[in-house]
Amino acid sequence: MIEGLNEDLAGELGTIIRYSWQASKAFGPNGAELRKLFTKEIPDELGHASFLMDVIVDLGGDPTTTPMKFEKPKSLDDMVKLDLEMELQDVENYTSRAEQADELNEVELKVRLEEMAADESEHARDLRRILRGM
Repeated sequence: MIEGLNEDLAGELGTIIRYSWQASKAFGPNGAELRKLFTKEIPDELGHASFLMDVIVDLGGDPTTTPMKFEKPKSLDDMVKLDLEMELQDVENYTSRAEQADELNEVELKVRLEEMAADESEHARDLRRILRGM
């Protein structure tokens, strides 16, 4: 469980950096909208990372401080496509981790991971809508 949560934490840390990087690279009319979206999502991802760190420590582990590496697409379309792919992967990961928490009778952790999966699913929906309009 701790290993999986650390993988999720690395993903969240990487997402914070990825969204910050993408916001700095977003130009033009579509770029202005994407810049707002990217910067709006950063606090959510930071909250996820903070929660994961606390849980990892509570379970007796050592939280990673190494972010997951990410691609650096040049076009806005490719950035959004990458983000959609990553958000969907996060939904899958958190859903799987919630099932593990349930098996361990970690009720609060299960519920919080399901909430995080729902957050990431909402982010994915927002990205799909943006892609449809690009």
